[in-house]
Amino acid sequence: MMLCSATGCESLQRKFTRKKPSPTAVNPVTVFKDYTDIVTPADRYHKHALMFDYWNGELMEALDATPLNPKRVGRASTESLTELHRLQQLVVDEVAQQLTPLVEERTRLDRQLQLGTMAASQAYAARRTIEAQQRELHRRFHWRQVQDHLKPNAATD
Repeated sequence: MMLCSATGCESLQRKFTRKKPSPTAVNPVTVFKDYTDIVTPADRYHKHALMFDYWNGELMEALDATPLNPKRVGRASTESLTELHRLQQLVVDEVAQQLTPLVEERTRLDRQLQLGTMAASQAYAARRTIEAQQRELHRRFHWRQVQDHLKPNAATD
């Protein structure tokens, strides 16, 4: 015991000594390259069509869930409607006018879904409407069918 008190316990001594603060690490500067000029209108339309399919699928899954989650339904509905609007912005005016009834119907359905008070029978009817809209979109506005009717530089990303 005497030996320890005379020389001091190094680990105990380290506990009570202050350490100088280490210099903070410098954050690196990240420069992102802009690839918007490289992306073709067909690629952009295809990307948004895939995003619409994803959010539409999420919406249908949310409507199928037994305890209906209104937040999940609302988010999926909003995102799919946003992607549908982007698709409409990417095509020329003649094709956009053909797409307008589909967008208007989805907007009405979105308002109904955003309320969050939906019974199981209403959710089933909404799911059937969404499936019909998706079939029509794939049949009439598939990216390969509209690639000749795209706006040249419509950047909406």
